[in-house]
Amino acid sequence: MDALEQQVTDLQDRSRRSNLRLLGLPEGAEKDDPIGFLKRSLPTWIPSLAGKDIEIERAHRVYSRASTDHSKPRVFLFKLLRYNDRNLILNEARRHAPVKANDGAMLSFFPDFSPMTAKKRSSFSAIRKELKEAGLQTFLQYPATLKIVLKHGETKLMQSPDEARQFLNSLPGSHSPRMDVV
Repeated sequence: MDALEQQVTDLQDRSRRSNLRLLGLPEGAEKDDPIGFLKRSLPTWIPSLAGKDIEIERAHRVYSRASTDHSKPRVFLFKLLRYNDRNLILNEARRHAPVKANDGAMLSFFPDFSPMTAKKRSSFSAIRKELKEAGLQTFLQYPATLKIVLKHGETKLMQSPDEARQFLNSLPGSHSPRMDVV
């Protein structure tokens, strides 16, 4: 059964490969033309995208089943024709951070993952925060592997939050073992 779940997750992630999630865009900003709005707005939000021929296949808002907070704008999801454009937007958004909409709203761009992959990746949130507080830089690699960059440049790859916690507790200067539940 696990093999089938992994195959389905892999297929879902592959079908979402060129998708991006945009968080923070005020509700209704796109009016009746979400694709046209994005094509016009991306170069103003991220100036290095000006003059790039970025083709958007679809764009729409998605409802979050978990959120009952209606004051927050819904996630804006868009599918790009080319995977390279998706990477370009992610890299340039990171480089130009913080990205702000015309009305000053803070915008965040994220890859779109299947629910299973997103859940695995979010399970690293607490330990990533602790590692950052310990002065270590972390990255999440696809699908859900935590990469830790040590102060002298060495890297460690962790497959689970528990493994990362054990590593953190083994570091010199680590006080008592952390008993936080992940």
